[in-house]
Amino acid sequence: MSTDTGSHAGDRTVDLDIDRVIGPETFRLLALCCVLVMTASYVSVLREVTRVVGGTHSLFALVAVMLATATILSWAIRPRTATVGAIVACIFGFAYYLEISGVGAGVMLSASDAILSDTLSLIAGLPLIRMVEAGVWTLAYAPAPVFLSWYLAMRGRYSLSVVPGGLALGFLVLTGDAGTTITLVGTLAGIGAVGFGELERRDGSVAQADLIAVLFAIIIVLSLSVTFVPGDSGPTSSVSGSSPGTLEGAIDSAADRSAIGGSVELSPEVRFTVQSEQESYWRTGVYDRFTGDEWIRTGEPQNYDGAIDSPPGEYDRVRQLVTAETDLGVMPMAPQPLALEGDLSQHAEVTRHGQVHPTTPILEGDSYAVESAVVDPEPNELRTAGTDYPDPLIENFDYLQTPEGTSNEFEERTAEITADADNPYDTAVAIESHLRSSKGYSLDVDRPDGNVAEEFLFEMDEGYCVYFATTMVQMLRAEDVPARYVTGYTGGQQVDDDEYVVRGTDAHAWVEVYFPDHGWVSFEPTPGDSRDSVHADHVEQAREDGIDNVDTEDSEDEPLPEADREDENEDGSESDGQSDGSDDGTDSERDDDPNENDDSESNGNDSQRESENGSTDTVGEQHAGEGSEDDGWRSYLALPTVSRETATIGLIALVGLVASVHRTGATSRVRREIGLYWQRSGDDPDRDVERAYRRLERVLAREYRPRERSESPRQYLDALASDPERTIDPRVKTVTNRYERAIYGGGVTRADADDAIEIVDALARERLPVIGRRQTERDPEP
Repeated sequence: MSTDTGSHAGDRTVDLDIDRVIGPETFRLLALCCVLVMTASYVSVLREVTRVVGGTHSLFALVAVMLATATILSWAIRPRTATVGAIVACIFGFAYYLEISGVGAGVMLSASDAILSDTLSLIAGLPLIRMVEAGVWTLAYAPAPVFLSWYLAMRGRYSLSVVPGGLALGFLVLTGDAGTTITLVGTLAGIGAVGFGELERRDGSVAQADLIAVLFAIIIVLSLSVTFVPGDSGPTSSVSGSSPGTLEGAIDSAADRSAIGGSVELSPEVRFTVQSEQESYWRTGVYDRFTGDEWIRTGEPQNYDGAIDSPPGEYDRVRQLVTAETDLGVMPMAPQPLALEGDLSQHAEVTRHGQVHPTTPILEGDSYAVESAVVDPEPNELRTAGTDYPDPLIENFDYLQTPEGTSNEFEERTAEITADADNPYDTAVAIESHLRSSKGYSLDVDRPDGNVAEEFLFEMDEGYCVYFATTMVQMLRAEDVPARYVTGYTGGQQVDDDEYVVRGTDAHAWVEVYFPDHGWVSFEPTPGDSRDSVHADHVEQAREDGIDNVDTEDSEDEPLPEADREDENEDGSESDGQSDGSDDGTDSERDDDPNENDDSESNGNDSQRESENGSTDTVGEQHAGEGSEDDGWRSYLALPTVSRETATIGLIALVGLVASVHRTGATSRVRREIGLYWQRSGDDPDRDVERAYRRLERVLAREYRPRERSESPRQYLDALASDPERTIDPRVKTVTNRYERAIYGGGVTRADADDAIEIVDALARERLPVIGRRQTERDPEP
């Protein structure tokens, strides 16, 4: 007994030593660190936005100023005054950004409508990265929660300090900008601030850390078990049968984004037909904000109300009738659309860039009529267009945006390429010619890390339309020329004087440049190479393989345009439409514009792959039926993959479960329950008998009542047996007698101890009343 007491005293000494090391001051430091981590979580989301649109240095400066101010004022002003100060900080945030950006605080009032509109759109679920005034709004958003959170934390009001930070992070979760990892980190930090703050306030010890772990797990699991983040309500801009692995599936994979991927395939299946008096590129998407690895369409679309803004200068009106040959999530049409006719006009919306999108999927067989304004000025007119761009074009759109951190080398190289250009048109032609002549065309590329435009200009030798168009837009913007990235399809196969069949092989991306008094003019930086011949080979091979939907009734008997050109190649003439780079900005270069040049997304590299494989795979059929039996077994035996986020959540839940079990004493109860039915013999017989008797008391307490502290063991048994209808099981008295000898007498032998253990084991396992039968034999140990 004395040894056991000493052991417990030693444990308490260790606990006291730990408490002296991890005391209130330590818990305060941990709580403050948690508040800083929570602040960093939502600031990191804002930093991702400023990385794209600019203002990261201003963001960090604002956060630092707010933290310093809150520290200084934490004990100088009251919380109510601090709340008012946070609002003032928000206002100063707007003014600070506008001043350092060179715009001036006076613009803040004129920009208030746009900022308010953006904020309301955010509440409705618009991602922050798609906001028109993303930079201004982001820098105005940060100061208030940063200041108020840190002020309250410095005053020891930890529970209140997580409220402004939690609201700031929660709002970014609702907009879809804060991912699961950031949300987890911020939430854990908030809970940690509250938990450690409570430990500081209550002079808690490290032994209460299990309570913090339980709170962490419960709140995290509950917060992530319900999906409440609104998604994009717009339709998915995809084509039936396409996938992210195809070019068209990549460039129009979402309603507001255009991806930049790696290797892609082409599908020869017919997507739509067009009846038009003039051939054109058929545009499906316009994007203005470049993140470095994808394109974003800013702003919210408006329902089509019967009219779309027309270009500022002269243009020709062209009417088209588009018929879907498969389900579509886009509305191809010649730029720039002016009006939409047909039943689908009731289910269409117009982006702020003037492109029409369907609000519901277009089904196979649906058709719609479009009237477009075709802008086709002479090169000399574009050279003299000047740079007097409309203010809304520059102030409210991202047509001059480049990601923050764009290298000086990129800008210097662009300046070298355009050194001889003295106007935006010649600048565009110089960049277009350089890309067409210096880069090869291939669909088989590895997607680079970092800024795609820089990587393509400096590191890559070949790519496809997405890379050429992206790089040209960014180079133009580096020269302060408004430009944007557009997606859609090339003209397709002409099957009649005014009818075109457009396939998946015609998916494309190109560039539009703005010229005052003219509007948006298309440029084609992607080299033609052997596109026509490869396009024909691709479709012809699909026809031979019997692939469905490769032709319409009008196109199946029509020779493909490349057939004659292949004959010419046999005579030694060239079919390559790529510029040789020798042009110097003359009118001939504009002859390569998208309305006249039928570049598609294929070339000799694809032809080579086809000849090696012997056939052309299509989406949904690629590698069908291929693979060995071993591949099948590997697929069958493959273990399911678990994402890092899922594993993190699972780990948190497991830690919380273990902590809750420890906190509630469940482990001790389980151990005691198991110990009720089984006892291991020790080295001390007296100690073993004592433990056996304690188990016996628990058996009796379960059947009748616990022993009172004032009762001796013998008095306890006499009280239980006071009912004349009951007598005491002799085995109970045997264990009690041996307990008395072990505690108060001369001790017991090893055999007596083992016998007492076996008796209690039997009584517990029988789970029968140990009292209730009259004893007819004499107690073996009176």
